[in-house]
Amino acid sequence: MFHIGICDDGKEVCAELEDMIYKLGKKHGVGLETSVWFSGESLCDFLKRENTLDMLFLDIDLITTDGIQVGNFIREKMKNLELIIIYISSKSSYAMRLFEVQPIGFLIKPLKTETVENVFLKSIHFYELKNQKFEYYSKGYFYKISFREIIFFYSQNKKINIVTREGERQFNGKLKEIASELPHNFIMIHQSYVINKEYVLRYTYEMIELVDGTMLTISKVNRKQVRERILKDEQP
Repeated sequence: MFHIGICDDGKEVCAELEDMIYKLGKKHGVGLETSVWFSGESLCDFLKRENTLDMLFLDIDLITTDGIQVGNFIREKMKNLELIIIYISSKSSYAMRLFEVQPIGFLIKPLKTETVENVFLKSIHFYELKNQKFEYYSKGYFYKISFREIIFFYSQNKKINIVTREGERQFNGKLKEIASELPHNFIMIHQSYVINKEYVLRYTYEMIELVDGTMLTISKVNRKQVRERILKDEQP
């Protein structure tokens, strides 16, 4: 069961989107429930009470606390990197400003069923991927760790290290082979580093900073591809 939030100060937009979402859930066999807010403040109050959402359709142009402020509240204050955010706006010029919030999509008003369906299915697929587990073998045992917990992989002295918020794990292997089997949100930025782009805080053409403060170099051969991969989901 997916809990999907809609926050827009236009009641007609909320009603239209809610209707689309329920029809898409029925069409694709996805169980869901929705909650609706007409202001950023009321949504933030809901989240402060330790309530959770799986997916959020969020209007950027809210009158007081706008969608970007709400997104920053979710990511920075609540430290919630798991909530899937899809922005909504009547303008198409926000892509770079949305980078730190890490939305998975951007919808332009008036909403179209086809574009809503595309981002809905993408979000469901992304949610499922995040809940899959990475399996590795070390010292006679098999281990599993959720992909969503992994910040990045790095190779050193013929060992692969998995870095999470809780610490590091190590096993034998080749990073290039591992990278080819990872979900699409993992990006090889260097022959020694594979990052989970959901944990990228900010970046330049040459460097990436992750949410744990780690600074990693992007190799010259990977810079164009890395920039395209990171920005892909932020484009309208």
